[in-house]
Amino acid sequence: MTAATLADHLEAARPRLLEELAAFTAFPSVSALDEHAHDIQACAAWVAERLRAAGLDNVGLHEAGGNPVAYGEWLGAGPTAPTVLVYGHYDVQPPDPVELWTSPPFQATIRDGRIYARGVSDNKAQIFLAIAAIEATLGVDGRLPVNVKVIVDGEEELRADHLDALIERERDLLAADLLLNTDSTFLAPGVPSVPVGVRGMVALELTVETGSSDLHSGLFGGVAPNALHVLTALLATLRAPDGTVLVDGFADDVATVPDAERAAWAQLPLDAEAIREQAGTFALMDDGQHSPIERQWARPTLDLNGIWGGFQGQGVKTVIPARAHAKLSCRLVPDQRMEDVLAKLVAHLEAHTPPDARLTIDSTLAGAPPMLTSTDHPAVQAALGALTEAWERPALLTRLGVSVPINEIAARVLGIPAVMLGFAAPTDAFHAPDEHFALDSFDRGLRAFVAFLPRLAAAWEGPAA
Repeated sequence: MTAATLADHLEAARPRLLEELAAFTAFPSVSALDEHAHDIQACAAWVAERLRAAGLDNVGLHEAGGNPVAYGEWLGAGPTAPTVLVYGHYDVQPPDPVELWTSPPFQATIRDGRIYARGVSDNKAQIFLAIAAIEATLGVDGRLPVNVKVIVDGEEELRADHLDALIERERDLLAADLLLNTDSTFLAPGVPSVPVGVRGMVALELTVETGSSDLHSGLFGGVAPNALHVLTALLATLRAPDGTVLVDGFADDVATVPDAERAAWAQLPLDAEAIREQAGTFALMDDGQHSPIERQWARPTLDLNGIWGGFQGQGVKTVIPARAHAKLSCRLVPDQRMEDVLAKLVAHLEAHTPPDARLTIDSTLAGAPPMLTSTDHPAVQAALGALTEAWERPALLTRLGVSVPINEIAARVLGIPAVMLGFAAPTDAFHAPDEHFALDSFDRGLRAFVAFLPRLAAAWEGPAA
C-alpha cells in the first residue's frame, strides 16, 4: 500500500463513512433500559452486517445470557503473524436529560467541526473507525499484515459478567496475542496519547437502621436516633476533606510510581487548571503530597455515589427516618487487591457504626482489578508510532483513572495484555448531553488505525514479547 493510494481511498470513502456512522448512532441502543431491547437487537445486527461488509469472515452474533456480541475475523496473515482481538461496544448511556441536548441525541448532527450524538464518542465512532480501517486496508491491499478478530459488546455500559462468560465459553474462538481496546481517551483534545494503565474498582451498598419505623419528629425528636444523621456521621469517618481515605490499611499496598514515570507526567501538557476546566469543578482537591495527575491515575479513591432515606416528596413531612442507604465505590491502583479493599472497607464501617444503629451491607461488587501494560510492549510502541504519524506530533504515554473490565477479562481468561487505542477527548461529554466527537479525530483516527496494523506486524517478536 502506498501512502498516496491509501490517502485517495480514505478521501473517497469519507462521505460514505460519515453517513454510516450517522446510521450507527441513530440506534438508541441503551442497554440500561428494557424499552430499548429491540433497538439493541437491531443495532447488533447492523454491526454484524458492517463487519461482513468490511471483509471479515465467520461473522455472527454470540450471547451468554445478555445482549448480543458481534464477532468477525480475518486470519489470512498466517500463524507467525500476531492475532489482535479488537474490542469496542455498541451500547450507549441513556440520553437524559433530553431537554439539555442542542440537537436530538439519536440524530447525528455536524456543527463546529464535531459530530453530536449519544454514543458517538463512547464508543461508536472509535470501534467504527477500527472496522473502517480494516476495510480500507483489505480494499487497497487485499490482505491485512496481522490476523484480526473483532468483538463489539452490547453491555459495556451495564455489566461485564455476560461478556466474561462468553469469553470463557469461546476462549478458543477468541484466542489472540493482544487485546486492542478502542474504548479509550486522549490526555486532552488533540493531544495523542496511549494509556498503559487503568484503575480498578470495587463498590458496595449499605443500609443503616435505627428502629422499626419512621417516627414523628415532634413526639420523638431529641430522644430517637435519626438514621440519616447516623449514616452521614458514619460516612464522614471514611474520608478527609482533601480526599484522603481514612480506612485503616486502605493504601498499604499501593505501588510506588517509578521516578521516571512521575518525571514524565510532570512534563505532560496538562496542569491543575486544565484538569479543573475539564472537570468543570470550582476547585480541585489537594492532599499536598501528590500531583493532580498522580491522584487521577495512580492513587486510590473512595467516593459516595448516592445517599437516600426519609421523605423525598414535595413539601414537608417531619419524620425521623428509621432507615438510610448509601452507595460507595473505590478506584484501585497497583498493587491493591479487590477482596482485601472490600474487607477493610466493611470492617471500618462495622467498627464505626454506633451501638444505637444496625448496619447491613446489602451488596458488594468486585468490578475489576487495576491493570498495567509494559511500555516496552511492541503493540504500545506501534500505537505510539501510529498516533505520532496521524497527528503529526509526538504521542504520549499516559494512564487512565477509569476501570475497564475487558482488559482484566482478557488477561485472566485469554492470558493476553491490553493496549488502548482510541481518540475520544475528556471534553467530549460522554454520558452527558451534547456528547460529540471531533471530525479531526475521525479523519486522523482512521489513518492511525490503518497505520497501526503494519507497525504492529513490523514490531512483533512473537507472543513472548
